[in-house]
Formats: sequence, structure tokens, C-alpha cells
Amino acid sequence: MKKILTVALGAALAIASVSAAAADANGAFFVNAGVGQAQYHVGHTDGLGYKLDDKDTAGALRFGYAWKVGNGFDLGVESGYANLGKLVAKYHAQSEDASVIVNEKADIEASGWMLGGNGKYTFSNEWFVSARAGWFRSTGDATYRYEEIYADAPDYSEYASGNADGDGWYGGVGVGYNFARNFSLGLNYDNYHGKAETGLGDVDANIGVYTLTAEYRF
Repeated sequence: MKKILTVALGAALAIASVSAAAADANGAFFVNAGVGQAQYHVGHTDGLGYKLDDKDTAGALRFGYAWKVGNGFDLGVESGYANLGKLVAKYHAQSEDASVIVNEKADIEASGWMLGGNGKYTFSNEWFVSARAGWFRSTGDATYRYEEIYADAPDYSEYASGNADGDGWYGGVGVGYNFARNFSLGLNYDNYHGKAETGLGDVDANIGVYTLTAEYRF
């Protein structure tokens, strides 16, 4: 965590230092909010009998400051929070005579805090391209349910829940249009790499997110 945080802070300070020394050092605070769809890239369960729902609604909120460094380029720093939706895996089976039914469900919801840097290049016709990257402090909240239903015996069930935190990274690109001096809309793709350390081992997951993002500068 210390190494990743040091790199993120170092990048932010370097961007601020270079930008402040530029000839055109004007800048602005910004806040943006995006909503869209996340997809968990965790492989497939073909042949195992599980039904995997690896897509869900996601959203992110960012706040920061961007400096104009000339020739249409902006460089900035940002922090924010992202909720990446939920991954759900289900399993259902029963005996031939339906005397025993097994149901199993596991889900994990990922979210986390961000700290990083961003850049934007605006063309003369107000279209722009953007990029961002930084540190992602992820949290995974998981639940697990298991039940066996018997026709001629008491049912059996289990339930467990927990969460785990870890340090990862995020990065993304986007394209958009400035409708006014201080307002824009953009379509972004971001990849969040979440990591967590648990008593059962380390967990790594990549989550891709497409969002429609509105930004206000002030």
C-alpha cells in the first residue's frame, strides 16, 4: 500500500509542479459523475453447472483540479469513489426423483476510493479525448448461501458473509464534447484492478466499466 500510495502522490505532485510552472497556468476545480455498466472479468463456469451474472450497474464520482498547460492540453489530479456493482453466481441441482434439491448462491460487490492524475486534449471544435490512472483502494463485500431441501428429512442450510480490502489500480480513456465553457458530457471506459488479502489467499479481479459522464468545472 505504501509503495502504491507514494507513486500516486508523487505523480500528483509532479503534475501540479509542472502545470504551475507553465506559461498558461489557469485552471479550474471540477466534479464529475458517471453511470453505466460494469463487467467482472473472472473467467467462465462452463461445465460446472453455475449460472454467472457478471454484469451490473456501476457509478463513479470524482472531484479534482485541472491546469491548462497550453495547446489544448489540461493536466490534473483527482480523487473519488466508485461502486462497481455485483457479481452473482448461482447453482441449482436435484436428484432424479426430486427428493433432494440443492441451491447455492454466492455474490460479491466491489467498491473503492481513488486517487490519481488525469489528462485531456481539446480539439478546436470542442471535442476532447481524456485519460486517467491512479491508485484504487478496493473493498469486496461477499455473501454465500447454501441449502439442501429434502422431501422426507429436515432441510440443511449455511450462510456466511464478510469483506476484504486491498490496494490496486485503475486506468481509463474517454471521448466527449464541451457543451459550454464549464460543462461537458463524455463516454468513458475504465478498468479497475481490485486486490484483497484474505485468510484463504489473495484475490485479484479486473472490472471493466463503461460510463456516461457529466462534468462541471468551476
